[in-house]
Amino acid sequence: MTAELDKLAYSIPNLAIAVDLSIDTVRKHIAEGNLVPSYPNSKPIITRTEAQRWLSSLPAERKSA
Repeated sequence: MTAELDKLAYSIPNLAIAVDLSIDTVRKHIAEGNLVPSYPNSKPIITRTEAQRWLSSLPAERKSA
């Protein structure tokens, strides 16, 4: 199942909902530099293009314990 990214940009909470991850997980990827937000004002947004790039870069397999 793939996430439907139909908006041009997402707030962090809305991106988390769209990709079925927690807000903390999305924020962690931003902090690590894996997901790059844009700032049209003081509130970060994630563009659809950036979200798709980030999703495509995620590993296809689980990390081993």
